[in-house]
Amino acid sequence: MNFLFEIGVEELPSRYVNSSEKELEKLISEKLKEERIGYKSLKSYSTPRRVAVLAEGLSDKQEELYKKSLGPSVEVAFKDGKLTKAGEGFLKGQDAQESDIKIIENEKGKYISIEKYYAGHETKEILPDILDSSIRSLSFDKSMKWSDKQFRFARPIKWILALLDNEILDFEFEGIKSSNKTRGMRNFASQEIEVKDIMDYENILEKNFVIADSGKRKEKILNSIKENCENDGDKVIVNDYLLDEVVNLVEYPYAIKGEFSENYLDLPEDIITITMETHQRYFPVRNSSGKLSNKFVLIRNAPEYSKLVKNGNEKVIEPRLADAKFFYDEDLKVKLAENVEKLKHVVFQKDMGTIYEKIERMGKITDYLVEVLNLSDKKEDIKKTVYLSKADLVSNVIGEKEFTKLQGFMGEIYAKHEGEKESVAKGIFEHYLPRYQGDILPTTIEGAVSGIADKIDTIVGCFSVGLIPTSSKDPYALRRAAQGIISVCLSQNLDINYSDLIDKTLEIFKEEKKISGNEKEILLQIKEFFKQRLLYILSEDLNKELITYIINIEERIVTLKNRVSILEELSKTDKFEILVNLLKRTRNILKENKVIFETVKESIFEKNEEQELFNYIKELEKTINNQEFYHIIETLLKNAHIINNFFDNVMIIVDNESIKNNRLNLLKSLENLTSRTIFV
Repeated sequence: MNFLFEIGVEELPSRYVNSSEKELEKLISEKLKEERIGYKSLKSYSTPRRVAVLAEGLSDKQEELYKKSLGPSVEVAFKDGKLTKAGEGFLKGQDAQESDIKIIENEKGKYISIEKYYAGHETKEILPDILDSSIRSLSFDKSMKWSDKQFRFARPIKWILALLDNEILDFEFEGIKSSNKTRGMRNFASQEIEVKDIMDYENILEKNFVIADSGKRKEKILNSIKENCENDGDKVIVNDYLLDEVVNLVEYPYAIKGEFSENYLDLPEDIITITMETHQRYFPVRNSSGKLSNKFVLIRNAPEYSKLVKNGNEKVIEPRLADAKFFYDEDLKVKLAENVEKLKHVVFQKDMGTIYEKIERMGKITDYLVEVLNLSDKKEDIKKTVYLSKADLVSNVIGEKEFTKLQGFMGEIYAKHEGEKESVAKGIFEHYLPRYQGDILPTTIEGAVSGIADKIDTIVGCFSVGLIPTSSKDPYALRRAAQGIISVCLSQNLDINYSDLIDKTLEIFKEEKKISGNEKEILLQIKEFFKQRLLYILSEDLNKELITYIINIEERIVTLKNRVSILEELSKTDKFEILVNLLKRTRNILKENKVIFETVKESIFEKNEEQELFNYIKELEKTINNQEFYHIIETLLKNAHIINNFFDNVMIIVDNESIKNNRLNLLKSLENLTSRTIFV
């Protein structure tokens, strides 16, 4: 059997199209499995006006089910010949009666059980409930009611197609009855298309100017761009994020190239491209020499070219660019330093103060970072970067909310225009990096350090005033900020002690009396939060278990990663596991036998193995103080047999208290040293 299900709607927002398709496919797949209905394959489709699922090789009925459930023992289930609460609870859970009970016996004794047989029902009887439940389970962050309906959906449902082996499946949802009819492209095709053959669904729609497969629609866009817009040396800039959005805005795409006045090419390139991409969903175009041209590409939702559409879009883009040029020209008349003063009146967050106050805190954090990172030669430039980092937020371009994506970038442009150093100007833009997962990272030390100061200020500040992220909400993007700090430190090899950095930043907030709550608790919360971000990032490439060994004793970000990397390499040897087990054994013995740490007394050693371990510990101490981490671990691996010999040949817990405590202190000395390198 084959089955086709299509939900027809008013145009969905682009962000819902693909997600609804995948969710519907998942829901139907899961519910078919729950109902014991098999199928060979499941394929989904979506356009702005529909989501659909096609199932091939669908079973004509449910699988029969023989279920045997084992309950409590007879002794537990019955008392004095009557069911106990345990026995009654088991029956209730199985929806069974006492007469259904069977006694089975195994090697453990006698138990009660329930055996049930479930006959398989016809698929066509089950499908309506599956469809109803699937529609109601589709989730949207915003939904609506329409007409007299109480049900909420992203957009009004207009039609439902449901076919089982080319016959209409009897199904009704919120007064909408299923049929064998779908709709083609609005204005260019029939709005009442009969589907006679399920397997011809895609072809029928395409004949009516609807490409139901999003992958094919994307391919159609790219081919149309190439055929219609790149025939004169021009090269269209196709950004993936815009392409994915446009795919979900059209049903049958056609690429058209338009033009705007060359006068606007004097604007910074990013202003032009963002105007086109963000506001108009146009693709920018470069000429044969690689320079941004005064052309753009729009994707029409239609099967043919239209000069009227071309001219209309050209009229729309001109005022957009004119606004951008006006704002930009006005901004060039104002010094960035003047904008910084304006930030005294711009609130960052009501409990953390203004953006100007944030800049001042960033300056203090920067002073600390410059000192610990030995960057005194770059201090002036880093401080200048911090001071100007937020100046463009009150510029006309950013202030109009039209170009918020350009914050930092515009600051860089204005700084260059004023004659600031290249590294300072670039640092203004780079201090925001990374802005999202996979984004580029700072290349300048100015951008790296000022960015770290900015992000740690936000993290510590939010925790200080009670704005702590939850599992579902993180309005100030604190997770992204922490991950950004870590990524920047690793890429720039800035071996910052994150715990000390948090201490310093919280101290600054304390001075400003911007802490609401218990300081010690807040400090612990921030450090644990940061530690979890470290664990998350490092575990993408390194063994999570090994990270947990080191993360509790090493707070320097770069050193932590390097040490885990070394451990991961060494962990591939047989000796590593032996060493870890020995150190775990050491720790467990000390846990079980508390002892006040004292100097180990050689004079009361009774075994050679005690002396050998003692000598080894002294040698290990020298190694730890003078050698690189790799050599320390290597030394531990090579000499693991000394620890092993001690455990094999020395009785630790003896009646003589002095000897027992001395041996425990010997192990304590070993633990104290190894805990500085490997945590077990």
